[in-house]
Amino acid sequence: MSIREKLLGIGDLKISGRLLKMGKDEFDGYLDELNDFVDNFPQVQASIISALGKKDTESLTAKVMTLQEELVRIGADDIAAECKKYAIVVSGEKSGKFESYVSYFLSQLAALSIDIQMALYQDEESGEREYVKKEQPKEEPPAVAQPDIATLIKPVEKVIMAVDDDPHCLDLFKMALKDVSCKIIAVTSAAAALGIIKKQKVDLFVFDIDMPVINGIELAKKVKDEGNKTPIIFITGNAQKEVVAKAMMLGAADFIMKPINPQNVVGRITKFI
Repeated sequence: MSIREKLLGIGDLKISGRLLKMGKDEFDGYLDELNDFVDNFPQVQASIISALGKKDTESLTAKVMTLQEELVRIGADDIAAECKKYAIVVSGEKSGKFESYVSYFLSQLAALSIDIQMALYQDEESGEREYVKKEQPKEEPPAVAQPDIATLIKPVEKVIMAVDDDPHCLDLFKMALKDVSCKIIAVTSAAAALGIIKKQKVDLFVFDIDMPVINGIELAKKVKDEGNKTPIIFITGNAQKEVVAKAMMLGAADFIMKPINPQNVVGRITKFI
């Protein structure tokens, strides 16, 4: 899949009409804008949290409106519209809403940053910037396999292992998937997870990156070193390039941002089970 096609798959970027019209130079410029957004986001995130802590509504409003302009440039129109709502909350000085709203808002932005990094990752690895959609050869539709009678009688329940040192986070994760047909094994340490993996087949791993003793990145490496090819989704509140790149090098299938948004969890998990 080309980088252009990956970018079109990011729901928060409303760029389909714009991207199809881009020539090479314009496309390269757009990629630079995306990289600037990714590079600047950690600093923007920290400055918003700092201003929030100081209850500096004037500074908060200014930072959010500047961020809105950047989001419009990269085509994240819906999140840009959220900036206006956020500014209204701040300027209205409804302090009871500050912390919950900023957590949700920054989580949206962090998820967008990581989605962009995932789209750009293969591009950086290959050293190419692809902008023309290649025509794919037409293929004959595959033969339809006859269903397995046993499967028709009772679908096989997929097993998800979630590892996070925060029990509250695990509870939120399980609650988000309460209507999804799956079995969830929730553990609070990498050591406990490694012991279970030796005995239990798992269809999807969900590892928190920031854990003590053995973090999620290190746990993923141990799992991969054992030859396990099960997809891994990482939970994180950190959208820094260095962190995302390490996870991508280990074959990260996707990311779930903290604080956990149930709708986001369901959408990202059900793609793999």
